Amino acid sequence: MPFSLLFLLLSAAPDAPPAMAEVRPFQSLHLTVPHSPPVARIDGEDRLVYELHATNFAAQTLTVTAVELRAADDGAIIARIDPARVMRRIGAQPGGAHDLAPGQRAIFYLAVPWRRCDVEPLTHRIGLVPQRADAPGDPVAIEGGAFAPQPATDLDIGAPLRGGPWAAVALPELDNGHRRYPYAVSGRVRLPGRHAIDWMPAAGFDRASAGSDVAADGSGADVLAVADGEILVVKDPAAPEARASVEDETGTMIVQRLPGARYAFYQHLMPGIPVRQGERVRKGQVIGRVGATGHVTQPHLHFHVADAIAPLDGEGLPYRLAAGRVVGAYATREDFGEGKLWRAETQRPVDGLPAPYAVIRFDP
Repeated sequence: MPFSLLFLLLSAAPDAPPAMAEVRPFQSLHLTVPHSPPVARIDGEDRLVYELHATNFAAQTLTVTAVELRAADDGAIIARIDPARVMRRIGAQPGGAHDLAPGQRAIFYLAVPWRRCDVEPLTHRIGLVPQRADAPGDPVAIEGGAFAPQPATDLDIGAPLRGGPWAAVALPELDNGHRRYPYAVSGRVRLPGRHAIDWMPAAGFDRASAGSDVAADGSGADVLAVADGEILVVKDPAAPEARASVEDETGTMIVQRLPGARYAFYQHLMPGIPVRQGERVRKGQVIGRVGATGHVTQPHLHFHVADAIAPLDGEGLPYRLAAGRVVGAYATREDFGEGKLWRAETQRPVDGLPAPYAVIRFDP
């Protein structure tokens, strides 16, 4: 299945969806959307990329059978979502994959196509079946998790790298990928890597196009400032700590101020950063080199934008990559991992964020 389709995780609502049980008061789930998402442009399509949290306050296990995103005012169905593809439970996992034991929480990782002109309040309808000792109970439906999407992002950024081709590795479908890896380091759960990309060399990588001393695996490639702005953080330890902490995952890192209280993160860089904290850099300026520091298995540039300066304590935000050209894509994650050739496409500008495993070529 192409990654552009897999990333949707759901299909548009049919004209006549199967009937869900009538909504009624029922001791069941607390539903909340911790972060109201801005509309994200991803490979030419507008989407809402966000998380719905559900905690079971009932005395019995509840089986989630259906999830719908609806307009809050008239109840119109925006999307019908398959729980099997987006529901992930926190902690111990007794019972089936769709079961929530008393006190257990699940996170639904959603990426909903957004085709409406106006941003409007939305809510969720959840279908449930209570599990009893003798037999399942009658189906129940509840509504909750209301939120209002934020307007579409207005942040255009430049190229973070030179040349290529580079693969935009995002892993939205993996439980240990950036998209599904929340952090709770200061009393609140956040998802800094919601729109993170790991930039890795694609098949046919031209080392000479990416910098002056670049290895075949991409290490040493020039890392470029994506905008004009102040360098706020330079984490460039002389040696890794003997006892690694969660904050050591980022490795050698730069944080740059962007317009509108947003921050760019460049992580896993080679030691020896040429810029300093407080320095103002220009778009396209070399600020580091691709490395393999921190929690990594191979060299790459981890890049994301967030709303806070702390690397694990901000909400990941979308942006528009106003540089480079899409030249192809890998058909599957396995093809990329096995070093197979990617599928060439008619070259075109990047329209928003690139799709997972898109292959991008930047100017040298």
